[in-house]
Formats: sequence, C-alpha cells, structure tokens
Amino acid sequence: MSDSQKNPEIVPNKLMDLLVNDVFSKHGIDKEQIKGRLSEEKKQMLKEMVEDLSKRVDEFVKQTKDNSNKK
Repeated sequence: MSDSQKNPEIVPNKLMDLLVNDVFSKHGIDKEQIKGRLSEEKKQMLKEMVEDLSKRVDEFVKQTKDNSNKK
C-alpha cells in the first residue's frame, strides 16, 4: 500500500503546498518575506481558509471512496 493510501492527508497537503508555491512564484513572492508582513487578522483568515479547504477535500475523498465501494 502506498503512503498516500495509508495517510490520505499527505496528498491534499502536498497538493496545497504545490498550488500555493506555484501562485507565489508566478507573482514573484518570497514566502520568507511575506511571513513578517501578514497581520494577525490575515494569518487567522488564511488558517481558516486552509482548514475549510482541507475539510472539503476530506469530504470529497470520502464521497469518492464511498461511491467506488458501492460499485
């Protein structure tokens, strides 16, 4: 069994990292520079957004697995 099957969070986290890094590099943003400039409010908003996206991905994966098990 592959690592992604053992721990389904690995793939969404890697995908999220890839997408964020791609957007940052596309717009010439260095992660280290931006860390110090975010307000606490923006940090909290980003954290909530990531948590929400993670929940949605988990729900999607669960639905996909449930649908594939029914077949």
